[in-house]
Amino acid sequence: MPKDYSIVCDSPYVMLKSKRASIVISREWSFEANVEQYINHYLNRFILSPQYQKENNIVVTENTVTKKQQRISAVINDLPSEKFNKYTYVYIKTKSPNFYRLMFKYHADDLLFEEQIINEVINSFEYFSQKPSHVGIPVQQPIIPNEWSLETKTLYKNLTNSNTVYWGIFAQDIYQTGIEKTIPALESKLEYSFPVVLCYMQFGSRFPLEFMQNNYSDRKLVELTYQISTSNNEQLFGYTRFMAIYRGKKDEEIRIFAKEAKKFGHPFLFRLCNEPNSDWTSYSAVVNMCDPEIYIENWKRIYNIFKQEGVDNAIWVFNPNDKSYPPCNWNDFFAFYPGNEYIQIIGITGYNTGTYYKNERWREFEDIYDEIYKKYFPAFNRFPWIITEFASSSVGGSKPLWIKNMFKCLNKYPQIKIAVWFNYADFEIHTEDKKIVSRPYWLDETPETLIEFKRGMQSFDNNELINH
Repeated sequence: MPKDYSIVCDSPYVMLKSKRASIVISREWSFEANVEQYINHYLNRFILSPQYQKENNIVVTENTVTKKQQRISAVINDLPSEKFNKYTYVYIKTKSPNFYRLMFKYHADDLLFEEQIINEVINSFEYFSQKPSHVGIPVQQPIIPNEWSLETKTLYKNLTNSNTVYWGIFAQDIYQTGIEKTIPALESKLEYSFPVVLCYMQFGSRFPLEFMQNNYSDRKLVELTYQISTSNNEQLFGYTRFMAIYRGKKDEEIRIFAKEAKKFGHPFLFRLCNEPNSDWTSYSAVVNMCDPEIYIENWKRIYNIFKQEGVDNAIWVFNPNDKSYPPCNWNDFFAFYPGNEYIQIIGITGYNTGTYYKNERWREFEDIYDEIYKKYFPAFNRFPWIITEFASSSVGGSKPLWIKNMFKCLNKYPQIKIAVWFNYADFEIHTEDKKIVSRPYWLDETPETLIEFKRGMQSFDNNELINH
């Protein structure tokens, strides 16, 4: 190990850091027989894409493949001088599906590091049989902002101390038909008023002030999901605003949004860039140099701008996906955690996607959330949790029975304070001319699903989180 480096090894990877460089080492596994093909597709398809490089001002300076190793180097142009702007990735293959990934991050003009130290680390690298380890992620605890308004502090305290689950809902066209017609119709059928409403926004949109005020008047707490995407996470090989934020070029847009949030003046849940450990979001690590620290730095940048603008009503929700895609140790959910000072709620997400697509399997609520609980509880048992979005498909099993079983086991998870049903669908094809539903998540898909949900809701009080 190079001298003067601190070492962190309480995660599924090892990180070495100094003022000169950062090194991340992890043991990985390919679920495909061709390990090289797996690496190039699941880890490097964006970095090695000429379109991605051009649109994001990134230059690949090396891509060398040998029988035992692959080595890629890339430079992020136009970064502030204090940031490491060069990456070298080394993949060490074994005679098995296992391989090792080493990521070096440093200054492009540090030729000695590139030409000597990286080679010294690689040449001295040895691997051995994995042994059981009792090292785990340390217990985290939220640091409550002193600047929060009294109303925000009170709501957070009531939520944290709650012994029940508050239910939330999302509906298509949430800002108009969803909130004006779809949700009221559901509430009428269920004889229940949802105290939480979920909405989504793309970066560059104005803060939805009127929507927030109307929901507050209706005593509904809004879970505002803010995704830093250019095209609703669809053109992943194109220009990414996440990299622009990392370059410090979007502060004014963030500041305008923060000022509007401050103007609203009442508590809301702020879910920033959910599911970063995925490969389907513009702000994921896979799309951004396979480096979760870019996500952390951007989160802190946005948080600090909100703080500078006096936003005292945002409750910040950290929400990885229940499974990492790709399923790499360096892409583990905890690699994205910004720190206790920047998070007040842990968001969890797990869908029963059904069996429409090949290799999908039907998953009961208990199967999904037992797994999440086992993974998250050791680190985050001192936080309140919310299921930020979830639902069950009806393809491949009984959706009414799934809902019935959900209510039976929900009390197993006392950390969960809010659960938000995603009352819409996923589509295989979604155009003006043709729509093919792959995952029908509608709560009122059939009379039976609605009846079962209504029956389960009878054990929950029609309580509100917003009181005025």
